Amino acid sequence: MAKRPTDFAQQNTDRAIEAANYSLNWMREIAERNLSQSRAALEDLITITRKAVDDIDHQASLIREHSISFMEETLSNSFDFAQKLVHMREPQELAQLQSEFVSRQAQVLGDQTKELGQSIVLGASEAARTTLRETAESSRRQSAAA
Repeated sequence: MAKRPTDFAQQNTDRAIEAANYSLNWMREIAERNLSQSRAALEDLITITRKAVDDIDHQASLIREHSISFMEETLSNSFDFAQKLVHMREPQELAQLQSEFVSRQAQVLGDQTKELGQSIVLGASEAARTTLRETAESSRRQSAAA
């Protein structure tokens, strides 16, 4: 027990400082933990974003390849048509050659559109699965760290 009033005041001041220091240390620990978890969450988000962009890059590459393939086939058909026109002997052949050319172009367009559509759907599904898997894994890591 305090013997003098100044001792009592000093004890109360010391207790108040201890309580304030304890509170500050507790708040600091919470803030550090929150910052650490936020950093981990943002790093996971960056990783997920990079993987999604890689998937999109891959998808864009496939689309580019399909487009170039379509262009090559279209040009090849056009030059074949032109070559046949040059060697045509009678004017009546024009209708038949033109019909064959249009038919081949329509077939190429249909095949390319089908392949491209399948490729896009497959790529989008793959990107979605990757993003969901990475997001779930990130959530598990964050839950385990908490």
